[in-house]
Amino acid sequence: MKRPEPSEYAPYYKNYIDLVKVDNPIKALEDQIIAMQAFLSEIPEERETYRYAEGKWSIKEIVGHLIDTERIFGYRALCIARKDKNSFPGFDENAYVAAANFDSRSFYDLAHEFSIVRESHLSLFKSFTPDAFSEMGLANKQAISVRAILFIMAGHEIHHLKVIRERYLNH
Repeated sequence: MKRPEPSEYAPYYKNYIDLVKVDNPIKALEDQIIAMQAFLSEIPEERETYRYAEGKWSIKEIVGHLIDTERIFGYRALCIARKDKNSFPGFDENAYVAAANFDSRSFYDLAHEFSIVRESHLSLFKSFTPDAFSEMGLANKQAISVRAILFIMAGHEIHHLKVIRERYLNH
């Protein structure tokens, strides 16, 4: 699969796409499942609800945000691949996290849910025809391709795990 062209996504997604170093986003998404489980299993329990600054999310909230975002982007990919011409709304990730109460859930439960959601999306993406990945749609009033969504999903996870490493675990 070729990497998405800049015309296939909004400029603010470039950073996520650039973080994905392979040209097969499905393989990247698959590899991330085990890597995510291993990474999360190494986080000390006392750090799960740690916040490096006032108003920042906890590690549990970041994992919950990853789950919510997987669902939203997976839905967008499904709809666009199926040639749905509706425009899909954006979402306020801070409002989602505030309403979710992720810190009250077990870390195991969050990690498990992430894996289940990711596995479900992988089954869906593997069912797409090659042409489906080139389908274009509108999300948050911006043009986006199914291919770009897959790269963004993989890069989004890379971004947040990097943030956890740098700002939550090295203090």
